[in-house]
Amino acid sequence: MAKDLILGLDLGTSSIKAILIDLSGTVVKKLEAKLPIRRVEDRVEQDANDYKNALIEITSGCRDFFPRIAAMGLSGQTPSLLGIDKNGNPTFPVLIWQDNRATKEAEELSKKFGNPWELIGTSLPWAASACPAKMLWISRNKKEWIEKTRWLLQPKDYLGFLLTGEALSDPWSTKGICNVRSRGAISELIQYCEWDSRVMPKLGDGFESRGQVTRAASELTGLPEGLEVSIGWSDAMCGMLALGVFASPTSFVITGTSAIVGTSSKTAPSDAGALYVIPDSCAPLSVTYGPTQMSGGSIAWASKLIGTSEEDFVSLGDRNESDTVPIYLPYIAGERAPLWRSDIRGSFSELSISDDQSALARATMEGVAFAERQVLEMSQKISGSVPNEVALGGHAGNDPKWINTRKRTMGKSIRRISDADITCRGSAILAHAILSKDLNESTEALAPKAEIHEISESEYSYGMKNFERFLSEQSLLLSKGKGAR
Repeated sequence: MAKDLILGLDLGTSSIKAILIDLSGTVVKKLEAKLPIRRVEDRVEQDANDYKNALIEITSGCRDFFPRIAAMGLSGQTPSLLGIDKNGNPTFPVLIWQDNRATKEAEELSKKFGNPWELIGTSLPWAASACPAKMLWISRNKKEWIEKTRWLLQPKDYLGFLLTGEALSDPWSTKGICNVRSRGAISELIQYCEWDSRVMPKLGDGFESRGQVTRAASELTGLPEGLEVSIGWSDAMCGMLALGVFASPTSFVITGTSAIVGTSSKTAPSDAGALYVIPDSCAPLSVTYGPTQMSGGSIAWASKLIGTSEEDFVSLGDRNESDTVPIYLPYIAGERAPLWRSDIRGSFSELSISDDQSALARATMEGVAFAERQVLEMSQKISGSVPNEVALGGHAGNDPKWINTRKRTMGKSIRRISDADITCRGSAILAHAILSKDLNESTEALAPKAEIHEISESEYSYGMKNFERFLSEQSLLLSKGKGAR
């Protein structure tokens, strides 16, 4: 039987998703296994054993296709912190990217090390969500976890270890533990956090093979022994890959629970302040980007408030034709880029007695998009790259009811990629590249379809006016000082 399928897998926040895609880019089958999350105030954890169980659930749903699978690609949430011992057993709960317990530690690292550009090789903010702050928190509060741990991995690398027995990662997923340009362990930082540099796994490019499925992994999952598995990239980079961000300079928005927003360029900036810079040591083009905290998360929260489904909530907002709606600041769980404040909280402002549910729904959608526009414009200014359109992928890219909102708010025409599993497709492209030995060729072979939505003058004017309203309300919130609610 011909090996004509690629298995692309993405370990996200709320589930593991996978696609089987043929060599022409057509998705043959989709699979999903939900993941539990434990939240207690600013602590957000998962159990790595749930990742293993979800992987088994995924593979059990596609056994009939196993003889046709040529390679398997990995993608996953970052920055999360997952420890394993030498045998691959988890040594502590997974501190996922939403975990903000290490706020004090992040402030301490910022004071100690200052601008991280030289130390880490990029403008990684000293945030509670980043790995160094989490490592320092563990050393101050859970030293016994350190004693048990052989390697610190990202969630997709844990799956990679289960499948191949190799502790491997890529430099961008391991940023803060490694210098992303030199790919060496940051001994000074790691030792300050009271860990040993040996916890850093070996590093390689995401489109390289991390090894083959072992006999033990085959018995666990049913996957064919000897199947090649990619080292993989973060979910952000896999989404970018599928949108063509690494093929030519591109501005993009990838939506999910949070949003990944940025611009690729042929030349990397010398610094990016509050945004990340993926250097050309990690990818074919440099990317200046930032992750927001709540994109789809805001929609999920607001739809529950008014007692409707997320789909109906978005439909309500799309149907609203008011001249203006309230301003929504989507900081219901703090904000990441470009503010990096876990303490601020969201709001609706300029409410009117005439505002109904549809106005609040549209305001929520616009507030999410304006937050993304702020990151987008900053990325363009920093990178010096200003493409004429914005590539929209992820959940919002798959839902046409978001198009009018995006055109009104982003100030540019939209190239909509209608593939809800864009990160899975990116991981499949990485797996395909193991076979083709050419990432551009694999990107072109498995690229999703796109459609262009041109912006009108009236939409452009609306966006300019109301983006200023958004920034004004944001300024008022920030002027209240740290700790404001």
